[in-house]
Parts: sequence; C-alpha cells; structure tokens
Amino acid sequence: MKPLVTIIIPSYKRYKKIKKAISSVKSQSFQDWELIVVDNNSKDGTKELINSLNDERIKFYEIKNKGFISKSRNFGIEKSSGKYLAFLDSDDWWTPNKLKITEQYINKGYKFLYHDMYISKKNNLIKTKTKYCRDIMKPIYNDFIENGPAFPTSSVVVEKKLFNSAKNFDESEDLITWEDYDAWIKVSKLNQEFVKLPGILGYIKIDDENLLNPDKS
Repeated sequence: MKPLVTIIIPSYKRYKKIKKAISSVKSQSFQDWELIVVDNNSKDGTKELINSLNDERIKFYEIKNKGFISKSRNFGIEKSSGKYLAFLDSDDWWTPNKLKITEQYINKGYKFLYHDMYISKKNNLIKTKTKYCRDIMKPIYNDFIENGPAFPTSSVVVEKKLFNSAKNFDESEDLITWEDYDAWIKVSKLNQEFVKLPGILGYIKIDDENLLNPDKS
C-alpha cells in the first residue's frame, strides 16, 4: 500500500547532521510515510548509516548532481510513491507532530502546506521564528512576485500530482539556491489552496555550510 507522504532529503557530506533529520521523521506521531535520501556520492558513511537503520520505509540512492540540489530532489520525486511530497533538508528537523497536523489539513482539501520553523545556529537553539514565513494573500502568484519567498523549503508539503504539473524543480544553473522559490511560483499559477499550518513545526539550521548563511544569501 502506498504511503500518504513521501519525504525527500537531499544530502552531501552530512553524515553527522542527517541523523537528526532522519530521527525526527521516525519520531513522527503520524507514521504513514516513506523517506527517500538522495546522496550526492558523499562517501562519508551516510550510506552505511541508512543501511544500519534497517527500516524498509527508508530508501537510499546515490547520484552525482554536480552541485544542483534540484537534481537530487527531482530524482527523489521520480522514485516517490506517496500522494504528497514533503521536503526536508539534511541539516533541518521536524517536531513530532508535524505530519499529524499536515494530515489534518490535507483532509480539509489543501494541496500546498507550509509552516514556520525555529532557527538553530551552530550548536545553539534560538527560539525565534525564521522571519520569512508569512501568510500569503490571494492571488498567490502576485504575492510571491511582489513580496518574495514566504516559507522555508523544509516546511513544505505539496500534492505530488500538482507539483508534477508544475514540472517539479528547475535544474537551471541560474536558479541555484532559488529553485525552490521558482517552483512555488509555478505551483501558484495552478492552484490557490495554500495554507500556513498553525504553530512552529521544525528547526532550520543556519551555519557556514548552509545556503542560508548571510554571505550566500
């Protein structure tokens, strides 16, 4: 039987950090999921870590994405069997009730769901929101164009059929670090049923290795 949600984690040399991301998935109160880890040929022990978990719901693939995280995410989408797709970066993690709350809103008919996350800087947990998660006004496309990004990628759950219709993530070089924002814009042209979930349902890591650090931003 196919799961409701496929979670996709792209990774590259994140052996130490990805443990927490995976643990947060396994600890979900809602368990109708599969997890796909797409590793960029790290050779750092990530493959051995996944195999040691001995969990048939967790699948591991290796590709060479040449620095394009969109290629890894799209590969995970191709291999997915869930009705909905959830994205989680390898250094981020969720609270245990994230998928349960998500399911409740899926049952209300929403096809694109997102939420705010706390910030984690290096070894310190900072109980502040990301500051770039907000309610979106309709028409959603106009809001994105006028106001910019509205939520972290690690918070997003989207209907697979809808995302496929939007052609998934663009793998163009000029969209590196912005391929997710571009994807949400494309989805907004097809569907207006976006919903911001209540509460803060995860943690987003910001450090020198993360694309969200100030210099790279």
